Amino acid sequence: MTTIKTVHSAKDWKLFHQAQINAYRNDPNFIAPLRMEVEQIFNPEKNAAFTQGHAQCFVLLDDGRPVGRIAAFIDEARNTQQKNRIGGIGFFECIEDAAYAKMLFNAAEEYLREYEVAVVDGPINFGERDKFWGLLVYNFSPPLYQENYNPPYYETFFRESGYIPFEQILTYAGSPADIPIDRLGKIAQRLRARHPLRVAPFDFEHIDTFARDFAEVYNASFNQYEHFSPVTPELVHNMMEAARPIIDPEVACIAYYDDHPAGFVALYPDINPLLKGLHGKLNLFTLPRFFFRKLTTQTYNIKGMGFGIHPEYQSKGIFALLIDHMFSERILKRYPRMYLATIRAHNHEIRSIYQKLHVDIDRVHVAYRKALKPGVEVTPFEFIDLESLEARS
Repeated sequence: MTTIKTVHSAKDWKLFHQAQINAYRNDPNFIAPLRMEVEQIFNPEKNAAFTQGHAQCFVLLDDGRPVGRIAAFIDEARNTQQKNRIGGIGFFECIEDAAYAKMLFNAAEEYLREYEVAVVDGPINFGERDKFWGLLVYNFSPPLYQENYNPPYYETFFRESGYIPFEQILTYAGSPADIPIDRLGKIAQRLRARHPLRVAPFDFEHIDTFARDFAEVYNASFNQYEHFSPVTPELVHNMMEAARPIIDPEVACIAYYDDHPAGFVALYPDINPLLKGLHGKLNLFTLPRFFFRKLTTQTYNIKGMGFGIHPEYQSKGIFALLIDHMFSERILKRYPRMYLATIRAHNHEIRSIYQKLHVDIDRVHVAYRKALKPGVEVTPFEFIDLESLEARS
């Protein structure tokens, strides 16, 4: 007998996590996200989205065995800027059974309809889009830290349930050694001689200043995009504190033009290889393996958490200044491969900047959209052709 259970207790959360483990039992590329980080997303005391939002997690049981899961949520703060009320679904996992997938989608959509939601996006995160955003559709290699990973058959589940591909999310990757650092360094040197430019590296002793200036640039850079929600200095502060165990201060900095925040970049080591086989748990049994791997790992991939240039300073050479500051000889040796912060396929400005770093599109996620009310149109954003990527690889 199949039943859908709402998640409330610690026992329910174990079932929620086990549903994911069951779905990937035979997948050698799968690396489970940290369970405590997923649970924090649905903890009103940990996630600011609950200030004006609602969420519910569901787990599907077949004779008591967890075979699927899903979460549904509404961010009311974002909805103040939308024509139609938007809800979200995420953290969807299911064994290869279309009937089970349909049951999960129906449960999530029924919950959203109770809140008069007109359209639903998924799979997305309940909160900021720097993590767990989109369905993987290209390059099913091991996931990066806090990146969605899924088997290819999930795409069929979404399409057959009426979800339309709405937005592509691109992850560019390459070798830091291939960045034209010398050329960009010379540009930065000339600019500093002519203009009041400087770069301030991240420092935990000045985290409040970093958070304030990061938020100013971020909000100015991305406020024209759908799903945008302004970040506060408090949110940035909390994000950096949460990342303290893994952050490398040498690869996070803010550029200033005449002492005004003009651009930022923040990257961090990808710790997912340290988490492989731990089933998302960090406890007395798994921590020794985690710390042994950490002590014996000499190099890491590096992942972008965020990148932005204030619109008022986009022609001032801020990009060259940031790159010149960050990529020292030590950084190039420690991080042989770099994954840049994800961007939308229709963000031509940032895509053109990324191309100057000699990087290529490495993987692609898609956020889907479905109308829950009649008369609501879904108009997708611009997409790149995945067949052209496959032809180049």
